[in-house]
Amino acid sequence: MLKRLTVRRADIVLGALLLALSELAAVVSHYYIGNPLPAYAWVVLLIGPIALVFKRDYPRVVVTIAVVAMVVLAHLELGLLPAVPALVAIATSMYLGYRSWTVTVVLALSAVIAFGYWWSADRSLNGEVIRNTLLFVGWLHVAMISGEGRRQRDAYIEEAERTKEEAVKRKAADERVRIARELHDSLTHSISVIRVQAGVAVHLARKRGEQPAEALLAVEEAAKDATRELRETLTMLRDDDGLRLGRVKDLAERYQGLGMEIGLECEGVESLDIDPEADHAAYRIVQEALTNAVRHSAGGRVEVRIGRLGELLDVEVVDDGRVDAFEPGRGITGMRERVDSLGGTLMVGPDPRGFAVRAQLPAKAEAGAEREALQ
Repeated sequence: MLKRLTVRRADIVLGALLLALSELAAVVSHYYIGNPLPAYAWVVLLIGPIALVFKRDYPRVVVTIAVVAMVVLAHLELGLLPAVPALVAIATSMYLGYRSWTVTVVLALSAVIAFGYWWSADRSLNGEVIRNTLLFVGWLHVAMISGEGRRQRDAYIEEAERTKEEAVKRKAADERVRIARELHDSLTHSISVIRVQAGVAVHLARKRGEQPAEALLAVEEAAKDATRELRETLTMLRDDDGLRLGRVKDLAERYQGLGMEIGLECEGVESLDIDPEADHAAYRIVQEALTNAVRHSAGGRVEVRIGRLGELLDVEVVDDGRVDAFEPGRGITGMRERVDSLGGTLMVGPDPRGFAVRAQLPAKAEAGAEREALQ
């Protein structure tokens, strides 16, 4: 499969500019200075600048091409211009993270340049040889260091932006917790009043020897459940133990007396190695599925199964009520949003056994990322 090229306009402009300057230098050297160039030199002068267009996709290849072109043209006395594509390629390779390879190339090239100047001076070490060697080797190291410096600068800027973003998220989370506390205090007070009044009414009815009304008992129980839910939600926002699969048995017991028999297959669910986000989402899915079964199913039994399937957390809630068609409500929409946010899958609808809700969530964030990358 071919690699998608990321050619940028700036790379094209740079390559075209160096190409024009190289050919201009060749023309001046050939026709005006009286330094005739061989035919291959005109072609080699084209190769380095053109290769720079692809320096982001194939940095090591471009460095190799530019360095070879520079070495081939070194004896033609064209100055430092033929070395510019190699310097740019070395800086880019260093910036893109090919540090070990680039350092090796620069050190090897420095040795070749030093040997070349020494050999061309009849193997004598004079001032001119040292000066020219240090000039070229110095430019190679400047290119390498500039690429590494820019890479570290960009990494620092990216880290600073990420830290700033995390601080904003942390502040937003703190604000959500504050709002949750305010809601908890106000709503819990109101619900507690309702619960106390309902409890008093039930107590007085029983004291008179009367059977309390079913609606009154339902109000008392609903107020009790609402108070518990508020406390659990606030606990979850505080990053403590909140709504988790370890409490799914308690959840099932609260639905047992509402006209449905509930079967649980979730042994060892407390010790499952899963992320808190998946744990909480799975609990909410089971809660919503049980609520829908109690409210809307014509059946009499619900089966809840929770377990691991490889890297996935598998949650299934099936009731034996027969359904031909259904209209998804806010509860199912909320379940789907939770599952989608974690990169999982959700299937809701009629089943040979009745009506089924099945969710598969990545047990770990890394597993979810890998799965999304494959899709």
